[in-house]
Amino acid sequence: MKFLVGILFIVNSLYGFEVSEQALIKIAKKNSPKLDEIKSRLLEASANYKMSNDNLSSEAYAGYQHQTTNEKAVVPFFPIYSPVNQYKVGVRKNFKYGLSADVSASVQQQSGSNNQTTFDDIHTTIYDLTLNIDLWQDLFGKLTRKRLENAKLNYESNKLKSKIESKTFLVAVRRMYWNLVANAEKLKISRRLLEQAEKQARDARQRKRNSIADSGEVARYESQVASRKGSVLLLEYQREQILKSLTDLVPELNGKDLKLAAYNVEKSIFDVLACTEIIKRESSVPYQYTDYDEMTALLKRIQKNQSELDESYDDIDIKLSTSFRQIGVASEDPTGNGNLYEGSYQDSIEDIQDNDRSAFLAGINVVIPLGEQDKTAKVKEEYNRRRLDANIKATDNNLVATHNQITRQIRVLQEVIKTQRLNSDKLNIRLKDMRKKFAQARISVTSLIQDQDALLNSDLAIIDTQLEILNTLLDYFTVFTDTPCGFNK
Repeated sequence: MKFLVGILFIVNSLYGFEVSEQALIKIAKKNSPKLDEIKSRLLEASANYKMSNDNLSSEAYAGYQHQTTNEKAVVPFFPIYSPVNQYKVGVRKNFKYGLSADVSASVQQQSGSNNQTTFDDIHTTIYDLTLNIDLWQDLFGKLTRKRLENAKLNYESNKLKSKIESKTFLVAVRRMYWNLVANAEKLKISRRLLEQAEKQARDARQRKRNSIADSGEVARYESQVASRKGSVLLLEYQREQILKSLTDLVPELNGKDLKLAAYNVEKSIFDVLACTEIIKRESSVPYQYTDYDEMTALLKRIQKNQSELDESYDDIDIKLSTSFRQIGVASEDPTGNGNLYEGSYQDSIEDIQDNDRSAFLAGINVVIPLGEQDKTAKVKEEYNRRRLDANIKATDNNLVATHNQITRQIRVLQEVIKTQRLNSDKLNIRLKDMRKKFAQARISVTSLIQDQDALLNSDLAIIDTQLEILNTLLDYFTVFTDTPCGFNK
């Protein structure tokens, strides 16, 4: 027997879980697909930001090309080179000021001949510095810097969004927990009244056996038992639905026997009232408790930059390209008779030092749009303006409406609870009186049961209203995430 008890204890520890608000939050933070999805979006934004900066990072490159040909010279004294080997290494970098630079070194090794002369391993070395400068669209990097700034602003905006979404998810988990608590409170009341109804039905059957009650009275009490059982079963079904929603949010709870841990409703009510008092003290929107105002400021900066980027869509594009080269050629006639020329790589390097074969190239490239880019630019500008405007206005309206409405909403709901409690108190008084009258056979069983049902519905309505206050406050915390009160976790 002890062995079986030990096995049951182990199984319960493995598969049982006492559901408390703090434990749920801890598990949800630790392992949740929704939080993983939120983090993945932030990582995507981070990657996009890094990639925009990577466009300005330096990069080294290297290349090799080999060429062989069987071509015959059209003119006898014109040499045909084969094989030809080309080597090239370099470093290039884009700058944020509308400028790109490319520094390279290349070596060409070639052999060939014509009808009189042989060329053996002739080396040509070229040092090249190329600068490309934007003279119009991206003059001084005005567009590049705005793109970089927007990439950074988007990342900062996504960081705030990620924080808000994480808070919203945890609020959703807490909402499920409090739905579960409310359901448990309703079940307590409904099961207690079911027991009362079953006792009344047993008493009615006993009275019938004693020829005091008739079949109609018994049937009415038994009908009440069936109704109360139906209410309990419906609440148990709703509990399973809540648990299903909870495990959807926190899959780690799947397969575990979930039971509510002990909770303190009175303390929670006190915390909620304390929070509402803190919120009431804020006569204006408490921007210090939310990240949405920072998001709005970022969106406005993004909108301003994006407008200028869109306006440049149909601009002409003018670029200046300059290149400065140092060239060294190694081609010497060791015999002096002009039949053989050869030159090593080292000789080509020395030639750069000894002989000035430098070259300078410069060119301008102009691109003029001839299509309907101007119309496209206007559409893009209008689209981005409206999209960002809508986001900014919706955020601002949400902040103002959420804060202004919550105090009125909670005040109304508190008044509703007062009224409902007063109703329950009066119904309790009436019910005691109705029981006396029923015992004196002054009223029918139907009237008594109607009053009992009215009290049940009033008590359940109080729980529903309390839950509505909690949900209203939780909704507030999804916007004003940093509200300093105990119920904001």
